[in-house]
Amino acid sequence: MAAPAGARRRGAVQLARFGADPLAYLDGARALEGDVLSTRLGSKTVHLVRRPELIHAALVDEDWPPFSRGRLMALDKWYSGGLILTEGAEHHRQRDTLWKPLLEDPRTLEVARERTERWAGEIEGTIVELFSASRAHVWGIDWAALTGEELTPELLRAQEAGVAALVWLLGPFGPRRWSTPAGARTRAARRRLDAAIDVAIAARRAQPAGDLLSRLVALEPDDQTVQATVKQWLGADQLMGIFTWGLHLLARHPEIEARWHASLDAGDTGYTVRVIKETLRLFPPVWSFFREVTADYRLGDHVIPEGDLLVLSPYFTHRDETVWEEPLRFDPDRWDVRPAPGAYFPFSAGPYECHAHDLAMREAVLILTTLGRRLRFKPMREDPPRPLATGAIVPKGGLRMRVLPRG
Repeated sequence: MAAPAGARRRGAVQLARFGADPLAYLDGARALEGDVLSTRLGSKTVHLVRRPELIHAALVDEDWPPFSRGRLMALDKWYSGGLILTEGAEHHRQRDTLWKPLLEDPRTLEVARERTERWAGEIEGTIVELFSASRAHVWGIDWAALTGEELTPELLRAQEAGVAALVWLLGPFGPRRWSTPAGARTRAARRRLDAAIDVAIAARRAQPAGDLLSRLVALEPDDQTVQATVKQWLGADQLMGIFTWGLHLLARHPEIEARWHASLDAGDTGYTVRVIKETLRLFPPVWSFFREVTADYRLGDHVIPEGDLLVLSPYFTHRDETVWEEPLRFDPDRWDVRPAPGAYFPFSAGPYECHAHDLAMREAVLILTTLGRRLRFKPMREDPPRPLATGAIVPKGGLRMRVLPRG
């Protein structure tokens, strides 16, 4: 049954407010009360889950109907298959037989160590826009670990175009835009990246090399699945957010930065882990997860009707004063105590948890400690950057920082 006209109008207004600034919209919802906060966004009724116990229940039950990935399937325009666009047995097959061996392979960390040492020397004494510089660095690590080659500027631009497209593809008119002249640049970027990956796959089918792609093609006979896996390996890497926001927070809190440097000088990485966890709490790599309910779903005392959207938002929950004490304060020491289930989920949780989270944490510690032992980062502006929700949380207008030697 169609929604009443008044509800449709209210939904359109709320959708416009949400679309203009999703993070501000979520911040405004904190004034509301309830375990589940419901509203209408456009034609959809959405339910934002607030209570951590209910968040945890929804996440760990995610492998069980009635959840659907909904608009996430629009990303097939860029990926053409792969792990994040599969469900059930095929999802678990790709997770266990393709991704797990690659994630456990030590080559990624070996490449990250060598390239970060080199990168630290290149940026010392310069001014960098930290988000874009970090993004190029981590994608360069990924590509080198996969292929043993440098990520060329042309392929970097193609990957940037693809990641930008992932945002608008999830919108209500995203799939339609793909086929229009407005999507021509992205389609061309996909062709360039696909062609480079296809050449690399064919070369390793003929003669394996000592890289992750050679291992992948040995595990998977279907070239299209291999190609999608390579693109999702690149697209899933959100470490640039940890470095951008983490170094920003440390620079804004000199006493914490000094303690961090002291821990590095003592050879201790434990405090770095706390810094990273606290950064992920304030600036999670994915700000919200949306799940369409394909049958009535009971969550605690609430019933989410078929066709509605369930929203689980790390950004909302991690900054909720009903869940965290002084949630906006940057405090790595809060990680002396383990949070309650459902209070902290930067990598999601349950069967569809980010499968790379262990590698991401190890790589983040390695890169951040390598930078911190040698460098310090000074913001070029006094006012802090405004966080902007895209596919990740990025600093609006960038974050320019002066890179200085420690000493």
